[in-house]
Amino acid sequence: MTAAGTIDAAKADALLATMRAAGSARDADSVTYLEQLEGGWSRHSYAVRVRHESGDERPYIVRARPSASTLDTDLGQEFRTFSLLVDEPVPTPGVHGFEPSEDTPFDGPFFVMDRLAGHAPNVWRGRDRRALAEDWDGARGLATDLVTHLAAIHSIDAARAAGAAVTRSFQETIDHWHGVYSEMRLVRDPVIDEAYRWVRDREPEPVPACLVHGDYRIGNCLTDGGRVTGILDWELSFVGDPRFDLGYMSLEYHAGKFTAPGSDLLNAVAEREWFHERYAALSGRPVDPEAVRTFTVLGALMLFAIMTTGIRVYSRGETTDIRMAWGRFVLPGLRQDVVRLMGW
Repeated sequence: MTAAGTIDAAKADALLATMRAAGSARDADSVTYLEQLEGGWSRHSYAVRVRHESGDERPYIVRARPSASTLDTDLGQEFRTFSLLVDEPVPTPGVHGFEPSEDTPFDGPFFVMDRLAGHAPNVWRGRDRRALAEDWDGARGLATDLVTHLAAIHSIDAARAAGAAVTRSFQETIDHWHGVYSEMRLVRDPVIDEAYRWVRDREPEPVPACLVHGDYRIGNCLTDGGRVTGILDWELSFVGDPRFDLGYMSLEYHAGKFTAPGSDLLNAVAEREWFHERYAALSGRPVDPEAVRTFTVLGALMLFAIMTTGIRVYSRGETTDIRMAWGRFVLPGLRQDVVRLMGW
């Protein structure tokens, strides 16, 4: 909505045109509500309501990649991944059209998807961590769903996922994030340089490749009534080693560590041993703690590259979003975790 409370007509027309091209809207359909949501680092999200010709009014989300974003990731890949997941036992929104043009009223390409019920927990907020801990001490619905859905995601093998997401080997994953870090860093960090060498030298025995979420954590899920109702933010997905997700979600940062310690639970949701045992039973993939440690360091390096990119984008004046500069407060903790994980 604009300051006067009116709907941005250009945005409304663009999203309806995209939905009509996908067969999800008709000429008589109209937008009754459109407003940008808070949050979003490399994507912008807009809440939308469309009144359809039938008289029904349905909620949607428009997901857009703005011209200045934290990472230049492929929105088309994210759309294809959501499309792949429609028939899988993973709670994800249906999609209703993709516009690939850079020149749109949303300042870049966008797609339209269903709006699911629920909210995303914020593990850096004390009351959210307490709620997650209460779930663990009680029904464990969130913990159970988080591990069950991860096993389901990893059941999507490379052949099915290759048409949706990029394929990367262990070394190619390292190369990708090292390239991003090398391009975007403001200063050279000898600890991070050594960590890349450490990870390269610890390539684990290969396992069958599958779809990897790439940013799997409770903060990228919607929850409602003590259950996970949606898994979002697939922009970093790839076809590769499933242990990346296990390692990445093990970061203390994703359990709420920032300027103060976070939860003792894995991802603030479950005890680590329980989660790994349940995952192994559901997926048929045994969990090697040393392999997970390697991928946790790799996950930290990915996050370091992403935060460095945000700082660089802000420093060059390409965005006024002050959150991009906040990454400088995350980097010391990530460096500390990397040193600990490497056993220094």
